[in-house]
Amino acid sequence: MNFICPAIGEDYKKDFLVTGSIDDFKIIVFSNMDQYEKGFKYLKLTEHKPCEVSKELFTELSKNDDAFSGIIVDIHSENKIITKKELLEELF
Repeated sequence: MNFICPAIGEDYKKDFLVTGSIDDFKIIVFSNMDQYEKGFKYLKLTEHKPCEVSKELFTELSKNDDAFSGIIVDIHSENKIITKKELLEELF
């Protein structure tokens, strides 16, 4: 499964759109390009570019980053939170 993430930067230096704090953050993602475009308008983003990311990246973040607490899917509509535990156990 892949997600579309708003990102700034190039290649391995990309920064994703996050919410929360430095000690407890979630990454904002979208389920497809249509949802990305709607969310882009909803969030009033200007400089971010879409980046396709596999769920494996978030699984790795769950294993290796204590501050990462999950992802928020389609924040403008569904606003579904997939927690770190759900990512590790593939419960979504």
